[in-house]
Amino acid sequence: MASLPLLVATIGALIVLNGLFSCMEIALVSVPRARLKRFQKEKLPGATTALALQKDIDRFFATVQTGVTFVATLTSAIGGASAQDLFSPVLEGVGISPESTAGQVIAILAVSVTISYVTLVIGELVPKSLARRYPGRISLKFARPFKVFASWMLPVVFLLTASTRGVLRVLGIKDVHAPSLTAEELRLMASELVENRQMPTRIYDMLVRVTRFSQIRVEDVMIPRNRIVAVHLDSRQDPQIKEKILSVYKRHPFTYFPVVDRSWENVLGLVNVKDLLLHDEPAPVSEMLRPAFFAVRGQTLDHILAAMQKNDEQMWVVVDEHGTVDGIITLEDVLEELTGDIESGIPARLEIGAYAEKRGGFVVDGLVTLHELKEHHSISLPQSLYYSTLAGFILDKMGKIPSPGDRFDYDHWRFEVVQMVRNRIKEVRVIPLKTATEGYKEV
Repeated sequence: MASLPLLVATIGALIVLNGLFSCMEIALVSVPRARLKRFQKEKLPGATTALALQKDIDRFFATVQTGVTFVATLTSAIGGASAQDLFSPVLEGVGISPESTAGQVIAILAVSVTISYVTLVIGELVPKSLARRYPGRISLKFARPFKVFASWMLPVVFLLTASTRGVLRVLGIKDVHAPSLTAEELRLMASELVENRQMPTRIYDMLVRVTRFSQIRVEDVMIPRNRIVAVHLDSRQDPQIKEKILSVYKRHPFTYFPVVDRSWENVLGLVNVKDLLLHDEPAPVSEMLRPAFFAVRGQTLDHILAAMQKNDEQMWVVVDEHGTVDGIITLEDVLEELTGDIESGIPARLEIGAYAEKRGGFVVDGLVTLHELKEHHSISLPQSLYYSTLAGFILDKMGKIPSPGDRFDYDHWRFEVVQMVRNRIKEVRVIPLKTATEGYKEV
Protein backbone atom coordinates (compact mmCIF):
# COMPACT_ATOMS: atom_id res chain seq x y z
CA MET A 1 0.00 0.00 0.00
CA ALA A 2 2.96 2.28 0.56
CA SER A 3 3.69 2.16 -3.18
CA LEU A 4 0.16 3.25 -4.20
CA PRO A 5 0.91 7.02 -4.48
CA LEU A 6 4.05 6.22 -6.46
CA LEU A 7 2.11 4.00 -8.89
CA VAL A 8 -0.55 6.65 -9.43
CA ALA A 9 2.11 9.34 -9.91
CA THR A 10 4.02 7.18 -12.41
CA ILE A 11 0.94 6.40 -14.49
CA GLY A 12 -0.12 10.07 -14.34
CA ALA A 13 3.33 11.19 -15.51
CA LEU A 14 3.23 8.77 -18.43
CA ILE A 15 -0.21 10.03 -19.47
CA VAL A 16 1.04 13.63 -19.34
CA LEU A 17 4.06 12.60 -21.44
CA ASN A 18 1.68 11.04 -23.97
CA GLY A 19 -0.18 14.34 -24.04
CA LEU A 20 3.04 16.22 -24.77
CA PHE A 21 3.76 14.00 -27.77
CA SER A 22 0.21 14.46 -29.11
CA CYS A 23 0.37 18.20 -28.50
CA MET A 24 3.69 18.61 -30.32
CA GLU A 25 2.54 16.50 -33.26
CA ILE A 26 -0.57 18.60 -33.94
CA ALA A 27 1.19 21.90 -33.23
CA LEU A 28 4.06 21.35 -35.67
CA VAL A 29 1.71 20.16 -38.41
CA SER A 30 -0.71 23.06 -37.87
CA VAL A 31 1.74 25.96 -37.72
CA PRO A 32 2.43 27.46 -41.18
CA ARG A 33 6.04 27.26 -42.32
CA ALA A 34 5.94 30.97 -43.18
CA ARG A 35 5.11 31.77 -39.55
CA LEU A 36 8.06 29.71 -38.31
CA LYS A 37 10.34 31.56 -40.73
CA ARG A 38 9.04 34.85 -39.35
CA PHE A 39 9.77 33.61 -35.83
CA GLN A 40 13.27 32.66 -37.00
CA LYS A 41 13.87 36.17 -38.38
CA GLU A 42 12.71 37.57 -35.05
CA LYS A 43 15.25 35.23 -33.39
CA LEU A 44 12.69 33.61 -31.13
CA PRO A 45 14.05 30.61 -29.17
CA GLY A 46 13.12 27.28 -30.73
CA ALA A 47 12.18 28.66 -34.16
CA THR A 48 15.19 27.19 -35.99
CA THR A 49 14.71 23.81 -34.31
CA ALA A 50 10.99 23.78 -35.14
CA LEU A 51 11.77 24.56 -38.79
CA ALA A 52 14.27 21.70 -38.91
CA LEU A 53 11.73 19.28 -37.43
CA GLN A 54 9.06 20.39 -39.89
CA LYS A 55 11.44 20.02 -42.82
CA ASP A 56 12.13 16.35 -42.00
CA ILE A 57 8.48 15.58 -41.30
CA ASP A 58 8.76 11.79 -41.92
CA ARG A 59 11.36 11.41 -39.19
CA PHE A 60 9.33 13.69 -36.92
CA PHE A 61 6.23 11.51 -37.30
CA ALA A 62 8.26 8.35 -36.71
CA THR A 63 9.73 9.83 -33.53
CA VAL A 64 6.31 10.91 -32.25
CA GLN A 65 4.83 7.49 -32.97
CA THR A 66 7.74 5.78 -31.25
CA GLY A 67 7.29 7.93 -28.16
CA VAL A 68 3.51 7.48 -28.06
CA THR A 69 3.76 3.70 -28.53
CA PHE A 70 6.47 3.36 -25.88
CA VAL A 71 4.54 5.45 -23.35
CA ALA A 72 1.24 3.66 -24.04
CA THR A 73 2.86 0.23 -23.69
CA LEU A 74 4.60 1.21 -20.46
CA THR A 75 1.40 2.69 -19.05
CA SER A 76 -0.58 -0.45 -19.86
CA ALA A 77 2.11 -2.72 -18.39
CA ILE A 78 2.34 -0.78 -15.13
CA GLY A 79 -1.43 -0.46 -14.88
CA GLY A 80 -2.01 -4.16 -15.50
CA ALA A 81 0.71 -5.27 -13.10
CA SER A 82 -0.50 -2.97 -10.34
CA ALA A 83 -4.24 -3.34 -10.92
CA GLN A 84 -4.69 -5.49 -7.83
CA ASP A 85 -2.80 -3.06 -5.60
CA LEU A 86 -4.59 -0.03 -7.02
CA PHE A 87 -8.09 -1.36 -6.44
CA SER A 88 -7.59 -3.55 -3.37
CA PRO A 89 -9.20 -1.00 -1.02
CA VAL A 90 -12.22 -0.67 -3.26
CA LEU A 91 -12.66 -4.43 -3.71
CA GLU A 92 -12.29 -5.13 -0.03
CA GLY A 93 -14.82 -2.40 0.71
CA VAL A 94 -17.49 -4.22 -1.32
CA GLY A 95 -16.63 -7.64 0.06
CA ILE A 96 -14.64 -9.03 -2.88
CA SER A 97 -11.28 -10.62 -2.23
CA PRO A 98 -8.50 -9.03 -4.34
CA GLU A 99 -6.85 -12.46 -4.54
CA SER A 100 -9.86 -14.15 -6.12
CA THR A 101 -10.24 -14.59 -9.89
CA ALA A 102 -13.27 -12.30 -9.94
CA GLY A 103 -11.38 -9.67 -7.99
CA GLN A 104 -8.43 -9.77 -10.38
CA VAL A 105 -10.68 -9.51 -13.46
CA ILE A 106 -12.64 -6.61 -11.98
CA ALA A 107 -9.40 -4.84 -11.01
CA ILE A 108 -7.91 -5.19 -14.50
CA LEU A 109 -11.12 -3.97 -16.17
CA ALA A 110 -11.39 -1.03 -13.79
CA VAL A 111 -7.76 -0.03 -14.35
CA SER A 112 -8.13 -0.34 -18.15
CA VAL A 113 -11.27 1.82 -18.25
CA THR A 114 -9.80 4.44 -15.90
CA ILE A 115 -6.47 4.69 -17.73
CA SER A 116 -8.21 4.79 -21.14
CA TYR A 117 -10.52 7.58 -20.03
CA VAL A 118 -7.79 9.70 -18.46
CA THR A 119 -5.49 9.09 -21.44
CA LEU A 120 -8.16 10.17 -23.93
CA VAL A 121 -8.92 13.36 -22.02
CA ILE A 122 -5.53 14.38 -20.60
CA GLY A 123 -3.28 12.59 -23.08
CA GLU A 124 -5.13 13.23 -26.35
CA LEU A 125 -8.14 15.55 -26.57
CA VAL A 126 -7.02 18.43 -24.34
CA PRO A 127 -3.42 18.58 -25.72
CA LYS A 128 -4.62 18.45 -29.33
CA SER A 129 -7.19 21.18 -28.71
CA LEU A 130 -4.49 23.38 -27.18
CA ALA A 131 -2.15 22.62 -30.09
CA ARG A 132 -4.73 23.66 -32.66
CA ARG A 133 -5.37 26.88 -30.77
CA TYR A 134 -1.73 27.82 -30.08
CA PRO A 135 0.39 25.95 -32.68
CA GLY A 136 3.16 28.53 -32.94
CA ARG A 137 3.66 29.02 -29.22
CA ILE A 138 3.69 25.28 -28.47
CA SER A 139 6.02 24.47 -31.38
CA LEU A 140 8.60 26.95 -30.11
CA LYS A 141 8.30 25.83 -26.48
CA PHE A 142 8.73 22.08 -27.04
CA ALA A 143 10.91 22.00 -30.19
CA ARG A 144 14.24 21.79 -28.36
CA PRO A 145 13.22 19.12 -25.80
CA PHE A 146 11.70 17.10 -28.63
CA LYS A 147 14.93 17.43 -30.62
CA VAL A 148 16.86 15.96 -27.68
CA PHE A 149 14.41 13.06 -27.43
CA ALA A 150 14.65 12.52 -31.19
CA SER A 151 18.44 12.23 -30.95
CA TRP A 152 18.08 9.56 -28.24
CA MET A 153 15.59 7.63 -30.35
CA LEU A 154 17.54 8.00 -33.60
CA PRO A 155 18.54 4.30 -33.96
CA VAL A 156 14.97 3.13 -33.31
CA VAL A 157 13.49 5.77 -35.65
CA PHE A 158 16.00 4.88 -38.36
CA LEU A 159 15.09 1.19 -38.08
CA LEU A 160 11.35 1.94 -38.20
CA THR A 161 11.68 4.30 -41.16
CA ALA A 162 13.81 1.83 -43.12
CA SER A 163 11.41 -1.03 -42.32
CA THR A 164 8.39 1.02 -43.39
CA ARG A 165 9.95 2.00 -46.70
CA GLY A 166 11.05 -1.60 -47.29
CA VAL A 167 7.50 -2.91 -46.82
CA LEU A 168 6.16 -0.18 -49.13
CA ARG A 169 8.67 -1.14 -51.81
CA VAL A 170 7.53 -4.76 -51.56
CA LEU A 171 3.97 -3.51 -52.10
CA GLY A 172 5.15 -1.61 -55.19
CA ILE A 173 4.90 1.85 -53.64
CA LYS A 174 8.12 3.75 -54.31
CA ASP A 175 7.14 7.33 -53.56
CA VAL A 176 6.30 7.53 -49.87
CA HIS A 177 6.25 11.33 -49.83
CA ALA A 178 2.68 12.36 -50.57
CA PRO A 179 1.97 16.04 -51.25
CA SER A 180 1.27 17.83 -47.99
CA LEU A 181 -1.65 19.76 -49.46
CA THR A 182 -3.49 19.21 -52.72
CA ALA A 183 -5.22 21.96 -54.69
CA GLU A 184 -8.64 20.55 -53.77
CA GLU A 185 -7.72 20.52 -50.07
CA LEU A 186 -6.51 24.10 -50.36
CA ARG A 187 -9.84 25.14 -51.90
CA LEU A 188 -11.74 23.36 -49.11
CA MET A 189 -9.65 25.09 -46.44
CA ALA A 190 -10.23 28.46 -48.09
CA SER A 191 -13.96 27.74 -48.32
CA GLU A 192 -14.05 27.16 -44.56
CA LEU A 193 -12.23 30.47 -44.01
CA VAL A 194 -14.87 32.24 -46.11
CA GLU A 195 -17.66 30.60 -44.11
CA ASN A 196 -15.98 31.76 -40.88
CA ARG A 197 -15.57 35.25 -42.37
CA GLN A 198 -11.78 35.02 -42.12
CA MET A 199 -11.22 35.45 -45.87
CA PRO A 200 -12.96 37.80 -48.34
CA THR A 201 -14.96 36.10 -51.08
CA ARG A 202 -12.99 37.88 -53.81
CA ILE A 203 -9.73 36.39 -52.45
CA TYR A 204 -11.32 32.94 -52.41
CA ASP A 205 -12.50 33.36 -56.02
CA MET A 206 -8.98 34.31 -57.09
CA LEU A 207 -7.52 31.35 -55.20
CA VAL A 208 -9.89 28.99 -57.01
CA ARG A 209 -8.87 30.49 -60.36
CA VAL A 210 -5.17 30.14 -59.54
CA THR A 211 -5.48 26.47 -58.54
CA ARG A 212 -7.35 25.67 -61.77
CA PHE A 213 -5.22 27.89 -64.01
CA SER A 214 -2.89 25.14 -65.22
CA GLN A 215 -5.87 22.98 -66.28
CA ILE A 216 -7.35 25.54 -68.71
CA ARG A 217 -6.39 25.18 -72.39
CA VAL A 218 -5.92 27.98 -74.90
CA GLU A 219 -8.97 26.92 -76.92
CA ASP A 220 -11.12 27.35 -73.81
CA VAL A 221 -10.50 31.10 -73.67
CA MET A 222 -9.31 32.11 -77.15
CA ILE A 223 -11.21 34.48 -79.43
CA PRO A 224 -12.40 32.22 -82.28
CA ARG A 225 -11.29 32.97 -85.81
CA ASN A 226 -14.69 34.20 -87.05
CA ARG A 227 -14.80 36.82 -84.27
CA ILE A 228 -11.35 38.27 -84.80
CA VAL A 229 -11.07 41.85 -86.01
CA ALA A 230 -8.09 41.75 -88.38
CA VAL A 231 -6.49 43.92 -91.05
CA HIS A 232 -6.51 42.24 -94.48
CA LEU A 233 -3.93 43.45 -97.00
CA ASP A 234 -3.85 42.82 -100.73
CA SER A 235 -0.11 42.21 -100.64
CA ARG A 236 2.97 42.75 -98.48
CA GLN A 237 3.66 45.94 -100.44
CA ASP A 238 0.18 47.37 -99.99
CA PRO A 239 0.75 51.17 -100.15
CA GLN A 240 -2.39 51.85 -98.14
CA ILE A 241 -1.47 49.73 -95.13
CA LYS A 242 -1.56 52.64 -92.69
CA GLU A 243 -4.90 53.89 -93.97
CA LYS A 244 -6.41 50.41 -93.80
CA ILE A 245 -5.24 49.89 -90.23
CA LEU A 246 -6.59 53.28 -89.14
CA SER A 247 -9.86 52.57 -90.92
CA VAL A 248 -10.26 49.34 -88.95
CA TYR A 249 -9.24 51.15 -85.77
CA LYS A 250 -12.02 53.75 -86.22
CA ARG A 251 -14.64 51.01 -86.34
CA HIS A 252 -13.02 48.86 -83.62
CA PRO A 253 -10.91 50.99 -81.24
CA PHE A 254 -8.55 48.28 -80.04
CA THR A 255 -4.81 48.58 -79.49
CA TYR A 256 -3.69 45.38 -81.25
CA PHE A 257 -4.74 43.88 -84.58
CA PRO A 258 -3.54 40.81 -86.47
CA VAL A 259 -2.47 41.61 -90.03
CA VAL A 260 -2.94 38.97 -92.73
CA ASP A 261 -2.01 38.81 -96.42
CA ARG A 262 -5.33 38.09 -98.20
CA SER A 263 -6.23 35.09 -95.97
CA TRP A 264 -5.59 33.63 -92.54
CA GLU A 265 -3.19 31.12 -94.04
CA ASN A 266 -0.62 33.91 -94.28
CA VAL A 267 -0.36 35.85 -91.02
CA LEU A 268 2.10 38.71 -91.50
CA GLY A 269 2.24 39.77 -87.87
CA LEU A 270 0.61 42.04 -85.32
CA VAL A 271 0.24 45.80 -85.31
CA ASN A 272 0.08 48.07 -82.29
CA VAL A 273 -1.79 51.26 -83.19
CA LYS A 274 0.53 53.24 -80.93
CA ASP A 275 3.53 52.08 -82.99
CA LEU A 276 1.67 52.97 -86.18
CA LEU A 277 1.06 56.55 -85.09
CA LEU A 278 4.80 57.06 -84.61
CA HIS A 279 5.32 56.70 -88.38
CA ASP A 280 4.54 60.05 -89.99
CA GLU A 281 5.80 58.96 -93.38
CA PRO A 282 4.79 55.87 -95.35
CA ALA A 283 6.86 52.90 -94.18
CA PRO A 284 7.20 49.28 -95.32
CA VAL A 285 5.06 46.66 -93.66
CA SER A 286 8.06 45.12 -91.90
CA GLU A 287 8.66 48.32 -89.92
CA MET A 288 5.07 48.59 -88.74
CA LEU A 289 4.44 45.01 -87.72
CA ARG A 290 5.54 42.99 -84.75
CA PRO A 291 6.29 39.29 -85.28
CA ALA A 292 3.41 36.90 -84.67
CA PHE A 293 3.88 34.20 -82.06
CA PHE A 294 1.90 30.97 -82.30
CA ALA A 295 0.26 28.80 -79.66
CA VAL A 296 -0.97 25.28 -80.37
CA ARG A 297 -4.39 23.97 -79.34
CA GLY A 298 -4.05 21.93 -76.16
CA GLN A 299 -1.44 24.16 -74.54
CA THR A 300 -2.37 25.27 -71.03
CA LEU A 301 -2.56 28.86 -69.87
CA ASP A 302 0.35 28.61 -67.44
CA HIS A 303 2.68 27.76 -70.35
CA ILE A 304 1.21 30.52 -72.52
CA LEU A 305 1.58 33.12 -69.76
CA ALA A 306 5.23 32.15 -69.29
CA ALA A 307 5.80 32.42 -73.06
CA MET A 308 4.10 35.84 -73.19
CA GLN A 309 6.33 37.08 -70.38
CA LYS A 310 9.45 35.70 -72.05
CA ASN A 311 8.69 37.20 -75.48
CA ASP A 312 7.04 40.39 -74.19
CA GLU A 313 4.10 40.05 -76.58
CA GLN A 314 0.45 40.36 -75.56
CA MET A 315 -1.31 38.62 -78.45
CA TRP A 316 -0.67 35.13 -79.82
CA VAL A 317 -2.22 33.30 -82.76
CA VAL A 318 -3.71 29.90 -81.95
CA VAL A 319 -3.26 27.15 -84.54
CA ASP A 320 -4.29 23.50 -84.69
CA GLU A 321 -2.05 20.51 -85.31
CA HIS A 322 -2.11 21.21 -89.06
CA GLY A 323 -1.09 24.85 -88.67
CA THR A 324 -4.55 26.22 -89.48
CA VAL A 325 -5.44 29.38 -87.58
CA ASP A 326 -8.21 28.75 -85.03
CA GLY A 327 -8.20 32.06 -83.17
CA ILE A 328 -6.14 34.42 -81.07
CA ILE A 329 -5.42 34.61 -77.37
CA THR A 330 -4.43 37.79 -75.60
CA LEU A 331 -2.77 38.60 -72.31
CA GLU A 332 -6.13 39.96 -71.18
CA ASP A 333 -7.81 36.60 -71.85
CA VAL A 334 -5.15 34.84 -69.79
CA LEU A 335 -5.17 37.29 -66.88
CA GLU A 336 -8.98 37.29 -66.70
CA GLU A 337 -8.79 33.62 -65.74
CA LEU A 338 -6.80 34.72 -62.67
CA THR A 339 -8.37 38.04 -61.73
CA GLY A 340 -11.81 38.09 -63.34
CA ASP A 341 -12.96 40.58 -65.95
CA ILE A 342 -10.57 43.43 -66.77
CA GLU A 343 -10.55 46.15 -69.39
CA SER A 344 -7.74 47.03 -71.77
CA GLY A 345 -7.06 48.10 -75.33
CA ILE A 346 -6.66 44.53 -76.48
CA PRO A 347 -9.58 43.08 -78.47
CA ALA A 348 -11.64 41.52 -75.73
CA ARG A 349 -13.78 38.47 -76.34
CA LEU A 350 -17.47 39.10 -76.85
CA GLU A 351 -19.61 38.51 -73.81
CA ILE A 352 -21.04 35.08 -73.26
CA GLY A 353 -24.26 36.49 -74.74
CA ALA A 354 -26.67 34.69 -72.45
CA TYR A 355 -29.99 36.17 -71.46
CA ALA A 356 -32.71 34.61 -69.35
CA GLU A 357 -36.16 33.89 -70.71
CA LYS A 358 -39.44 34.33 -68.88
CA ARG A 359 -40.50 30.82 -69.76
CA GLY A 360 -37.41 29.24 -68.24
CA GLY A 361 -33.83 28.61 -69.33
CA PHE A 362 -31.65 31.05 -71.23
CA VAL A 363 -30.36 31.73 -74.73
CA VAL A 364 -26.62 31.67 -75.36
CA ASP A 365 -24.32 32.30 -78.32
CA GLY A 366 -23.34 29.10 -80.09
CA LEU A 367 -19.67 30.08 -79.97
CA VAL A 368 -19.51 30.21 -76.19
CA THR A 369 -16.78 27.84 -75.03
CA LEU A 370 -17.52 24.86 -72.82
CA HIS A 371 -15.19 26.35 -70.24
CA GLU A 372 -17.21 29.58 -70.12
CA LEU A 373 -20.47 27.65 -69.94
CA LYS A 374 -19.19 25.78 -66.90
CA GLU A 375 -17.81 28.93 -65.24
CA HIS A 376 -20.92 31.08 -65.74
CA HIS A 377 -23.75 28.54 -65.63
CA SER A 378 -22.28 25.44 -63.90
CA ILE A 379 -23.08 23.30 -66.95
CA SER A 380 -20.42 20.62 -67.37
CA LEU A 381 -20.21 19.11 -70.87
CA PRO A 382 -17.66 16.55 -72.12
CA GLN A 383 -14.41 17.91 -73.55
CA SER A 384 -13.09 16.78 -76.92
CA LEU A 385 -10.11 17.32 -79.17
CA TYR A 386 -12.52 18.12 -82.01
CA TYR A 387 -14.51 20.96 -80.46
CA SER A 388 -14.31 23.51 -77.65
CA THR A 389 -17.58 25.43 -78.11
CA LEU A 390 -21.25 24.72 -77.46
CA ALA A 391 -21.90 24.73 -81.22
CA GLY A 392 -19.20 22.10 -81.70
CA PHE A 393 -20.73 19.97 -78.95
CA ILE A 394 -24.18 20.19 -80.60
CA LEU A 395 -22.81 19.27 -84.04
CA ASP A 396 -20.98 16.30 -82.52
CA LYS A 397 -24.09 15.02 -80.74
CA MET A 398 -26.54 15.61 -83.61
CA GLY A 399 -24.24 14.42 -86.38
CA LYS A 400 -25.65 16.91 -88.89
CA ILE A 401 -26.11 20.61 -89.63
CA PRO A 402 -29.18 21.42 -87.52
CA SER A 403 -32.15 23.60 -88.34
CA PRO A 404 -33.84 26.10 -86.02
CA GLY A 405 -36.03 24.17 -83.59
CA ASP A 406 -33.88 21.02 -83.53
CA ARG A 407 -33.19 19.92 -79.99
CA PHE A 408 -31.88 17.08 -77.84
CA ASP A 409 -31.44 16.29 -74.14
CA TYR A 410 -28.13 15.72 -72.42
CA ASP A 411 -27.58 15.10 -68.72
CA HIS A 412 -29.94 17.51 -66.91
CA TRP A 413 -30.32 19.97 -69.81
CA ARG A 414 -32.20 20.42 -73.08
CA PHE A 415 -30.37 22.16 -75.94
CA GLU A 416 -32.48 23.76 -78.69
CA VAL A 417 -31.11 25.52 -81.77
CA VAL A 418 -32.73 28.96 -81.98
CA GLN A 419 -30.97 30.67 -84.90
CA MET A 420 -28.69 29.59 -87.73
CA VAL A 421 -26.49 31.84 -89.88
CA ARG A 422 -25.88 29.79 -93.01
CA ASN A 423 -24.25 26.63 -91.59
CA ARG A 424 -23.24 28.18 -88.28
CA ILE A 425 -25.20 27.76 -85.06
CA LYS A 426 -25.84 31.33 -83.95
CA GLU A 427 -28.01 30.97 -80.84
CA VAL A 428 -28.94 28.07 -78.58
CA ARG A 429 -31.64 27.84 -75.94
CA VAL A 430 -30.54 25.93 -72.83
CA ILE A 431 -33.33 24.72 -70.54
CA PRO A 432 -33.15 22.70 -67.30
CA LEU A 433 -34.60 19.31 -68.18
CA LYS A 434 -37.12 19.41 -65.33
CA THR A 435 -38.50 22.70 -66.64
CA ALA A 436 -38.47 21.41 -70.21
CA THR A 437 -40.47 18.26 -69.39
CA GLU A 438 -43.05 20.28 -67.48
CA GLY A 439 -43.58 22.46 -70.53
CA TYR A 440 -43.09 26.19 -70.99
CA LYS A 441 -45.22 28.39 -68.80
CA GLU A 442 -45.44 32.13 -69.12
CA VAL A 443 -44.79 33.90 -65.82
